[in-house]
Amino acid sequence: MLRVVALCAFVVVPLAAGAAPVPKDASEKELIARHWGKTEGRGEFEARGTRLTIRTNLEPDAGLITILGGANNAADRHTAPRTARTVRGDFVVTVKLVDAVTPNKGAKHTDGYPNTRAGLYVTGGGYAIEFHLYQYYQKINNMVADEPTRTLWFDTWYPRGGQGSSLRKPEPGKSIWMRLTRTDGVVSASHSFDGVEWSAPHKSHKEMEFPDEVTVGAFFAHSTYQTLSATFDKFTVEKPKKNE
Repeated sequence: MLRVVALCAFVVVPLAAGAAPVPKDASEKELIARHWGKTEGRGEFEARGTRLTIRTNLEPDAGLITILGGANNAADRHTAPRTARTVRGDFVVTVKLVDAVTPNKGAKHTDGYPNTRAGLYVTGGGYAIEFHLYQYYQKINNMVADEPTRTLWFDTWYPRGGQGSSLRKPEPGKSIWMRLTRTDGVVSASHSFDGVEWSAPHKSHKEMEFPDEVTVGAFFAHSTYQTLSATFDKFTVEKPKKNE
């Protein structure tokens, strides 16, 4: 359920010098490093201009739910292919999800349902938030639904705990802009379907004790034994500045 809160106004300025233009003859590896940061997890990464396509391998890839077992070695169990940028203090991270492949409803799978999760994350100090497009096939009496459920989902993870909320069911075939904002230490999520008009920010029900330095990026997790892909664009990490 979407909780309605006041929309915080801000202007943004570059967070880091890494936003410098990439030379036209830059390699794919340089494009990814300059624009997206490091690549982590299992999978393949293909950059074309400002776009990045993430492809999975043939095994399920867990997201930050791995924190549930405790902070120790969580990074080793977090197999989802993802990008990673380190930021300090308050920030605004935005990405456009161009497309995410829907899993085959008959695919062999773990996690209860055949599903994919594509979007943004922030993690640090044993805490994490994932804001993503969740696509899955529900099962009723062990019968798989004919059509997938597609919803924008907000997950919070912390040692030995976690919870999630469905925020909005987007129309099929439309790109989705996603944003995670940390202001005065509090992280919230917003979405847009045109990159101009944004939803009111959604905050966690639980206080997330993130350290000053955290990792942010785009990720693609799934529960199936298939090769799947998601394409992202217009990734930015900026610094919010409250209006005086």
